[in-house]
Parts: sequence; C-alpha cells; structure tokens
Amino acid sequence: MYIANNETALATRGILTYMPQGIRRYMYGIDLADAREIRLRLGKPLTIHYGDGCFYLAGRAKLSPVPVSALRVTRAHIDEALEIATASSVYSVKDEIKNGFLTIAGGHRIGITGTAVIKEDKISFLKDISALNYRLASEVIGAADKVIPLILSGGRVNNTLIISPPGAGKTTMLRDIARQLSYKSYRVSIVDERREIAALTEGRSAFDLGFSTDVLEGADKASGMLMVLRSMCPDVIITDEIGTQADIDAVEKATNSGAAVIASIHGRNIDMVRRRADLERMLKFFDIVVTLGTSRGCGTVEEAVTL
Repeated sequence: MYIANNETALATRGILTYMPQGIRRYMYGIDLADAREIRLRLGKPLTIHYGDGCFYLAGRAKLSPVPVSALRVTRAHIDEALEIATASSVYSVKDEIKNGFLTIAGGHRIGITGTAVIKEDKISFLKDISALNYRLASEVIGAADKVIPLILSGGRVNNTLIISPPGAGKTTMLRDIARQLSYKSYRVSIVDERREIAALTEGRSAFDLGFSTDVLEGADKASGMLMVLRSMCPDVIITDEIGTQADIDAVEKATNSGAAVIASIHGRNIDMVRRRADLERMLKFFDIVVTLGTSRGCGTVEEAVTL
C-alpha cells in the first residue's frame, strides 16, 4: 500500500525535505507520487490523502487506513516545519502567511491555520500555528486534452474561464493548457501571483510549459496581466484564481487589446458564479466556461458552456 520503489522514492524526496526530521525518517519509503495532501494537525495523527482515501503514518514506511498507533504531530514538529519552509525567516514571508499559505519549491502550497492577529480590522499575521496542509502540486501531461479543442474552436484562442472547487485540479489544468498552446507556437504569458502554476526555481519551471511560455511570478494578477500585455506581446495570458474587481478590469483590458485570457475561479458551477453580483460582469469577457470536478477523478470536465 503506497510503498515506494527506488524510482518513486527519488521522486518524492522533494517534499520530504520540507518535513521535520522527526517525521521525515518515518516517511522514507512511502510512495507520495499520487498523494494529494499531507496534513499536520497539532496533537492529531499525521494524515496523507490519496485519491482513494486518507491514510495515517503508523510507523517507518507504514501506512494504515485507521489512526490506531499513528504518529501524532507535536508543537516541535509544527515549529520545525515552518522554520524549514521559511528558510528560518518567518518575517520574510509574513505577507504570505497572513493570507494563509506558503508556496515552496516544486509549486507545492502549505496551507496554514492558527490564531489571527488583527490590526486595523485586517489580518496582519497568524500566530500559534495549529495545522499545516501540504497541498502537493502535480504535472499531468494531457490533462487539458478535452478542453484544448474548445479553447481553439473557431480558428482562434477563446477566452476561457475554468470554474473549480478547491482540490479539483484547476492549477494542473492551467499548466497543461499552457504547455499545449505553447507547443502549438502561441506566445503564452503566465501571471503566477502565488508561484504555483510554474513553480520557478532560479528562473526555471519545475514543469513542462512548452518552448514559448513566459512567466511573471509574484506580481498581483491585475498588475501582472497589464505588465505582460505591455512587455511580452502575448497571444494568451494565463492566470489562476481571479475574482477581485481589479482582476476583472485587467481581464477586460487584456481581451480588448487582442490577447486571449484563460483564467480560473473557485466555484461549483457557472450558476453559482452568476449568483454573485460582483462577478456577473466578468462572464461577458469570456467565450467558454469549463467546470471541473472529481466525479471521475481529479480534473474531470463536468461541463463546458459556450457563452
């Protein structure tokens, strides 16, 4: 049960380097290639989520479907994990932490919960961290096979909105859309505010994004879309998790300037998006809406609507 062979063991070492030593030594030999999340909750058993269920770390290279005798997460584990993830400088990533997550090498995101520190009616930091959720990024070549013909229908790149609940594969889908369009010689610009789509390390992506893809990382989506529009002359702009009025304004400017926009948003379906008055205007800038779900596995295309 999810015991690694030599090949998969090497492939999982990237995330293991972000585990505290007291946990890491028990995880060598566990196959994390198909894992989706690793959750560390203070005082609770460490859990690893796969597509077919949740398993508990019950010993060296041993998983169990029940939490009996499972390794429990301590305050020392949480503190060491944060120290590793922030390179011993929590202050340097305080803006990320106050938003509830950290992005680490490989495009993995660590979700964070704890006690919010409020200043001027806004969250300024999180203290007394109680849980860490390692959401594991993955590359699925061919994930966009069903949507690429829709995106390219009519002899052009259609403005496409991807609606997805959390964990249904929207970021993985965006990566493969970028890859496929790039290999078709479209000039693709990715605006990667949260450093998840491309996961750059020293300017290089951890994923195959094709040969004609440019990445702007760290800039907010609204400013970033306008920046690449001016500087990179893209055929397509790809970005993740839009939703603010500034984002919508930038989508309008980009599409009016001739660049196609492919973006994602959290939601269950198009009807739920339409119910939000602040998002109603956004839909008129898109030609196609694709809804993702998990009915037939992560990244299932549940619905595609032409607007």
